Amino acid sequence: MKLHRREKWLGAVMAAAGLSLMLVTLPSAVASPGAITPGGTFYAAQPWGLLPHNFNPYAPSGANAAGTKSCIYQSLFYINSVTGAETPLLGTNYKWADNGLKLVVTTRSGVKWSDGTPFTASDVVFTFNYLKANPSLDLNAVWKSSLKSVVAAGANTVVFTFSKPDTPEAVAILFGTDGSTTVILPQHIWAAIKSPATFTNTSPVGTGPFTLTSFSTSSVVYTKNPSYWEAGRPYINSVVFSSTDSNTTAELGLENGSIDMSYDAISDPSATFLSKNKANAIFWPISNMNYLYMNTMAKGPFSDVNFRKAVAYTMNTPFLAQRAYFGALPGATGGLEAALVPAQVKQWFPSSLSSLEWTYSVTKAKAILKAAGYKWSSSGQLESPAGVVYPTYTVLIGGPGWTDYISQADNVSAELKSIGISSTVLQEPYSTMINDLYLGKFTFTICWGNGNSATPYYQYFYMFSPSFSAPIGKVATSNWERFTSPIITNALKSYASSSSASVQKADMVAIEKQVLTNVPVVPLTGRGNWLVYQTRTFTGFPSASNPYNDGSASDQEGSMLTYVNVYQK
Repeated sequence: MKLHRREKWLGAVMAAAGLSLMLVTLPSAVASPGAITPGGTFYAAQPWGLLPHNFNPYAPSGANAAGTKSCIYQSLFYINSVTGAETPLLGTNYKWADNGLKLVVTTRSGVKWSDGTPFTASDVVFTFNYLKANPSLDLNAVWKSSLKSVVAAGANTVVFTFSKPDTPEAVAILFGTDGSTTVILPQHIWAAIKSPATFTNTSPVGTGPFTLTSFSTSSVVYTKNPSYWEAGRPYINSVVFSSTDSNTTAELGLENGSIDMSYDAISDPSATFLSKNKANAIFWPISNMNYLYMNTMAKGPFSDVNFRKAVAYTMNTPFLAQRAYFGALPGATGGLEAALVPAQVKQWFPSSLSSLEWTYSVTKAKAILKAAGYKWSSSGQLESPAGVVYPTYTVLIGGPGWTDYISQADNVSAELKSIGISSTVLQEPYSTMINDLYLGKFTFTICWGNGNSATPYYQYFYMFSPSFSAPIGKVATSNWERFTSPIITNALKSYASSSSASVQKADMVAIEKQVLTNVPVVPLTGRGNWLVYQTRTFTGFPSASNPYNDGSASDQEGSMLTYVNVYQK
């Protein structure tokens, strides 16, 4: 896909009360520090369009300048959406206390804001209470949970108190979401800002590894923060973000060495990019899945589980993945059919559910439909049990230029035809397409999942919770297929209120069984983060062998770890 979009992400495995998650230190460079020559300017480029003169980290995604969240501001932790590993940033540790009613966070000592003012726990308390006082900034709905209060208990301790246990909420507090990180603000500056939603913050003060040097609508330059808290980092002197006119231009920049990193789902990367120079590299960890959503409230057969099951059996997912991603990402088979991502299957999907999986079989799909009373016209068109031919449906996708989705939609339409369903591909501008998803103005659509993480809870919560569903014509922000189940709803509540790993795993198995049995969505292919880079100038990038971030885009907080880790050759 040729356009970077915000995708909701919440998640890593919630720990038992009083225990931390998998904490990792900031990644070390491949070479020993003595072998590293500091210096150099690192160039990142993407087709952002005109860069906004706005460094407000709580502006909507895309409304702030590139680098705001990857160079200047920091959250308490960075949570890797693929591995679940946490990297301590302004927080160093946390634990649950009081039977899951208190989240106690230890903040880092010895940190200074870039204007020299000491950072303390009071800045954290101020930030969260500021979000409460200004709900438009609370992009992760921290205060719509059971959170009651946030107070400091000393210079380096913050206590979050809840009205009831809500273990998944820790992720929104400690990190946030991809595109909407819960960054910490300097109280001594923001306390005077009375209209933060419109504040453009053109002289930003943060705790990150770089400070703003210059801005134009086509490029932003950041320089190494001399008082950055991590000794010796970053190795590079500066980062320059440039806006290109297309992904193709960025690819050419990588090939000729004029830029070092971009974010682009390159079509057939082996043939068109990697083979051109051994220094060209991609890091595309699978952090999400692409799904075929069926509007269960739409007229026609979509509310019938037999119809949905037949559609699932009709999808040749390995073929779809090969056509869309040329072997770089897999099709959804086996445990992935329970709406999991690959990294979750081993831990979260039991073999006892394998009998509920489906595999590509047009014969099986037709048998399911026939047993449920469906018929076919003399021309092979699917008919309702009453003998009414179904109309031509649409397969909605976004765009323009989303080549992987165009490929998948074309082939999904062809697969549907094999069981007598007529369909056409409808590509709309992203803003129109996402609005149609919200309002339920579709029959079939292909889109990404919401809430991808190292545990299935988050995607199940956003995909199936009644909180995110709505009647057609009303906004459903993430439960686009508008499917709900009392079993799923109760399992989500049980998971969120428990700190027992065995209880949480049982809850997820209950949901997986519902997904496989009721087929509210059909997983199609893996979906990666699309980090691309060249290694002629710098080394120390994230990779499959050293996935210290999740392949985040260059303007997201995960890339901050790249900028403190790379060094010149």
